Amino acid sequence: MIGSRFSPEIRRALRIDISATLLFTVFASLTGPFLGLVLRRELGATPLQLAVMSSAGGACLLLSLPWARAFHGRHPLPYLVWPGFVARSVFLLVPFVSSAWSFVGLVIARDFFAAAAAPAQAAVVERVYPRAQRGRALGVVRMAGAILGIGLALAAGQLFERVGYRWIFVAAALLGMAASLRQRRLTVPEPESLGGEAPAWLHGAWLAVRDDHAFRRLLVASFLFGFGCWIQTPAHPLLLVDVLQVSASQVGVIAAVAAVATLVGSAYWGGLVDRRSSLEALRVMYLVGAATPLIYFIAWSPWVLVASAVTDSIVGIGLELVWMIAVIDVAGPTRTAQYVAIGATLAGVRGVVGPLVGGLLIYSSGVHTVYLVAAILTFSGAWLVGRELRIRVPAPALTR
Repeated sequence: MIGSRFSPEIRRALRIDISATLLFTVFASLTGPFLGLVLRRELGATPLQLAVMSSAGGACLLLSLPWARAFHGRHPLPYLVWPGFVARSVFLLVPFVSSAWSFVGLVIARDFFAAAAAPAQAAVVERVYPRAQRGRALGVVRMAGAILGIGLALAAGQLFERVGYRWIFVAAALLGMAASLRQRRLTVPEPESLGGEAPAWLHGAWLAVRDDHAFRRLLVASFLFGFGCWIQTPAHPLLLVDVLQVSASQVGVIAAVAAVATLVGSAYWGGLVDRRSSLEALRVMYLVGAATPLIYFIAWSPWVLVASAVTDSIVGIGLELVWMIAVIDVAGPTRTAQYVAIGATLAGVRGVVGPLVGGLLIYSSGVHTVYLVAAILTFSGAWLVGRELRIRVPAPALTR
């Protein structure tokens, strides 16, 4: 999988990244797809509790600017490794969970520490992988995880039918922690310059957005698309459990299809970014993502959700690859952490408000209304990115 097209330094980084990703894939496959199912079915969570869990995850992103300032002028790797280590370790406490609220609290703790790693992750990626090969290199890493995830997803669904979820989460936590420790072996070059001032607080971040027109337009499109995604989060467990009555085995099959789609997306997005531009890839990604709420809206059977698993997974891997590279391209090496933190802060705003708005829509108009509103918002985000492509001729900020 790691060919001679990469330099020896990049190949070494890829071997470390891939091994860490494989461990993380096991952790993610045994937790992420089943959180809402366990919370609703096993612990009897209410729509309010589901919305709070989703909103709190967004609220943790509001701390992105302070986290970015915390590691400015320091080596970013520890700020990637240790928050991720702690985030995954919280699932060791699942055997002590006694209520839906306590389970929600663990998920919030995970999100809090995971959000701390995001600005550092962007800085590590920017330093380790050269721009000309960044998309393909990250695509190789994600493909490795997706290949493992295909079989794991099927096995996980069967495992949840036979083994208590508490001990499954504990085993997943240990593997996730090992993934973080593996990342410690990455060799991250020191920057040529520390880049001057530290990432600004809210006022300085506002000035950066105000003065950088390309970044501001990118943020508006991202906000609309992301808000459309966030308002769906409290609706998904209700649709799966209450409307479609999905079993854990069916969730496993759907997750396996999602892993296949992730594999395809990993190869496609990385190549598209390197061949064309991150902005073009972002437009395509948003168009694919806009189809997801429409599939949920028309779903009459659990198996219809296979289609949404495909689109959702292609977009999910795209958000990891394309959005981060697009921000890095706009920011340049000296402002990467600040720009990623600004984007994550706005993601936190929509992450707080979006699920609560989704919960209100569910109470007032039912689950399916959420998906119609989400489709309008996500298509609007895709249209704005397409408009940006038309007015940016050429696009120097995204091709340097």
